[in-house]
Amino acid sequence: MTKKRSLIFLSLILGIGVVAFFLIKLASGYRLDLTTKSMKPTGLLVANSFPTQASIFINGKLNKNKTTASISLTPGEYEIEIKKDGLTSWYKKILIEKELVVKTDAYLFSTYPDLKALTSTGASKPVMSPDGKKVVFAVDNQEDSKNGLWVLDLTERPLGLEREPKQIVQSAPKGRNFAQGNYEWSPDSKQVLVTLPKTKTTEENFLLDISVLNDDTKLIDMTEQKEILQKRWLDEQEIVQKDKMTSLPEELSLILEDSAKDFAFSPDESRLMYTATAAASIPKELIPPLPGASSQKEARDIEKGKIYVYDFKEDRNFYLMDEQDKKVSWFPTSRHIFLVQNDKISIIEYDGTNQVDLYSGPFENSFAFPFSSGNKILVLTSLSKETPPNLYSISLR
Repeated sequence: MTKKRSLIFLSLILGIGVVAFFLIKLASGYRLDLTTKSMKPTGLLVANSFPTQASIFINGKLNKNKTTASISLTPGEYEIEIKKDGLTSWYKKILIEKELVVKTDAYLFSTYPDLKALTSTGASKPVMSPDGKKVVFAVDNQEDSKNGLWVLDLTERPLGLEREPKQIVQSAPKGRNFAQGNYEWSPDSKQVLVTLPKTKTTEENFLLDISVLNDDTKLIDMTEQKEILQKRWLDEQEIVQKDKMTSLPEELSLILEDSAKDFAFSPDESRLMYTATAAASIPKELIPPLPGASSQKEARDIEKGKIYVYDFKEDRNFYLMDEQDKKVSWFPTSRHIFLVQNDKISIIEYDGTNQVDLYSGPFENSFAFPFSSGNKILVLTSLSKETPPNLYSISLR
């Protein structure tokens, strides 16, 4: 009996060990290959999309799963495509490595954008605030009470409703015409500095609070303090920029200081877009390598006149495009670059892949900006020759 119990105990221990071994291997990404009767290593593809429940194609074949899904794949390079009716498709070649997780994070945008008017009295000379959440614009040639400067808040209300424009100063019928002035935002996006031409040699400058309707008769001309104020604003911006640059690896910071310009951090400050002003080489492994990092081709050797994006978390540097007649800025996702041309608005991923045209059509003065939510685009356009330009939103989802 003692011998029998010992055998049962040993068999139980052995069985637990075998099960534990298989569970550990399964958790590490290994799968049982029945043809070879052995455990083979796999990697994990986490197919995320926004919105979810999109179809997944792997090497051209429809997968049974929908996004968001986790799919085990044997190591190798795969062509991954994510599609959903009415939305743009997403495509990328992805390298799957054993025991590592790779995410797609595919953003899909509407192929039938909806155009909605946000103003009806005309809008001219719009200027976006530094925080990307407000726009100031001028109204002229309307009834007296509507002429002046207005501010539109771009933060969305519940149910996706837009906010109404708010007037911050009125033009006087026989006095100051604020619609004819030039204006700029304060760094904190709470004030607007307006410059009005008075004569050939002098001007007037007023600082407006955007939270109220400023009384024209109580405004104080601050022309003598204008240069001091603008210098202070510029100093504040430089301090913020320098503070952000300290997050770069020291060696990279020194290289970019001598060989780059037009630094723009992504909204989450995880990536930096810049334009090379001279040829340089970025050393590898400035930070410890991150498992499951992007497998897209990177460019450690930068060339003058080309735009690049550096990823802080993964220590990877991607070529984006040649410097050209395009207005480029970050999209609120921090994964995309917003491209504005004369008659087209596009978006491209930070690694230079998946360029998608979001809107094609006329808009004034290349004025186009994304809403801070990333769900809409703001443009200045006129739908007919008889009507003045107005601000419109274009839905993306």
